[in-house]
Amino acid sequence: MTITRLVFCIGLSAMALHGAAAEETARVDDGRVEWLRRIDEARERYDAFASRVAADLDRAVEARAAREDAGLDDPTLRRGDIVVTATGLLMFKGSSKFIYDRSDFEPVGEAGARRSDHCAALLGILRARPRAGR
Repeated sequence: MTITRLVFCIGLSAMALHGAAAEETARVDDGRVEWLRRIDEARERYDAFASRVAADLDRAVEARAAREDAGLDDPTLRRGDIVVTATGLLMFKGSSKFIYDRSDFEPVGEAGARRSDHCAALLGILRARPRAGR
């Protein structure tokens, strides 16, 4: 009987060790599954973010291209700078906002050009500009 008990105890010990190892493997597998799930969720959040950014950029580019005065959005403009547009010369009056509009500029005619530090160049541009009907 002692041998039978000994074999029985060894068998129980082996089953207990095997059960503990199986539980540990299951915990590791559960942890890996959770980790993979979190990675997938993060990837989905990033893809959604990247899609929003790309769509916002596309809308901004389309809106800027649609504006006839899109060339006036130069962040380096300073008060008194001259901008050449399809409709003529405009002088930047200055603005506290970055996206400028037409009210931040005033047309430069010959009188304004004559008062400028760059009188000769501005008058040359004004005179060289094609007139309507030519």
